Amino acid sequence: MKKFFLMRRRMDGLFFLLAAFMLMLPTDTSTVVFGTFLGIGIYLLVFKPKKSLSHVDKTYLVVTLGFSASSLLINLLNGSLPGDLRWSSYPLYYSLVIPIAIGAVLVRDPLRQFVIGTRAALVVLALWALFETITAPGRLGFGSNPANAAFAISFLAVVSRLNIRSAPWLLANRYLFFYLGFITVVASQTRAVLPVFLLAIALDGFQLMLRHRGPGSWLGNRRNIVISGVVLALCLSSIWIIYPSYAERIQSSIKEISLAFQPKPSDTVDAFGHLGMSIRFAQWRGALELIAENPVLGRGGTGISEAIITHTSQDTSPDLREYTFVHNFILDETIQRGLAGLALLIGYFGFCFGRIYRYGDSSMRENVLLILVLTFSFGLLHYLLVIDRHVILYAFYFLLLTTANHQAGRTGSSIAAAG
Repeated sequence: MKKFFLMRRRMDGLFFLLAAFMLMLPTDTSTVVFGTFLGIGIYLLVFKPKKSLSHVDKTYLVVTLGFSASSLLINLLNGSLPGDLRWSSYPLYYSLVIPIAIGAVLVRDPLRQFVIGTRAALVVLALWALFETITAPGRLGFGSNPANAAFAISFLAVVSRLNIRSAPWLLANRYLFFYLGFITVVASQTRAVLPVFLLAIALDGFQLMLRHRGPGSWLGNRRNIVISGVVLALCLSSIWIIYPSYAERIQSSIKEISLAFQPKPSDTVDAFGHLGMSIRFAQWRGALELIAENPVLGRGGTGISEAIITHTSQDTSPDLREYTFVHNFILDETIQRGLAGLALLIGYFGFCFGRIYRYGDSSMRENVLLILVLTFSFGLLHYLLVIDRHVILYAFYFLLLTTANHQAGRTGSSIAAAG
């Protein structure tokens, strides 16, 4: 039995790494592997609840269960359940993934394995992006919607910046993988994720300026100079390849915004067709009117596109039928669960980010800042918390980082021996 558990300790770590590696690739491997850990976790919770719960941050556990239950209660009170189970179930994800941390009890450091898998995946995705850009130019979605893929890759790129212990040399604690993620999202031509990379470039440049030149400094390390040169060359080459199409999208954005503010939206439609920003502005105006009908508890998520159309002009309404929500996570949440749900969401995310920031190391604190920037830069212009993979990423992020801080003893809780 001892040999079996020793083998499991090695194999479980590799499987957890594999699941993280496959998260952005168009296969069901991650679902199967994480589902297996979920099943193990549920089993341990049923038969060894006290010992199992010692592996997670109990304060995080209680708050997360409270958030999920309160969100469902709001959907019950506004009458959208049980018919609206599809959209109402997203807040449950944060609670449902918790048994994964318990099922991964034999993994020495789940966060370490997740970060290593993420770094390896970013290398593969960058090579994929460069190949596809050269052979078949266009917006690259990696098997899904380009904008949603760009958000997920940007999220994982930020996660790859976390410092982990005993990382293998090829996947060591370097920002190389973050900038490979930048190459990948450039290939998707998604503009809303760029602010997080621009902020990170500024932060990294500032840190370099603070370091002293000398034999022991970062700049005095030849290996780091070579790695930085390779990353810079890759970034410049990717930008050179993709620049024409990306420049066209940036010019299109400027045109869309200026046209959206014209006093006669019909002129915009006649001259340029239904453009992205004009459609968003129409959705947002309609969403505000819709929210005013049920401001406190919302109306649920079913039939939002039809409801928005009734509050918009005929010039844009034909194009709105294909959109389930309104390209703004604050308005999306307020439509579904009203101001009560929005306050609950802000409170929960504030608690999670605040707890990670308070008890985490310096790399975690920087990570929280970057994830927050990504959340707002993307979420204010796109679907955010109504996409399964996006919600799962946040749920994993909160779970893995709070669990890492708990098991390191930084939260002040007593830690039981694993295994």
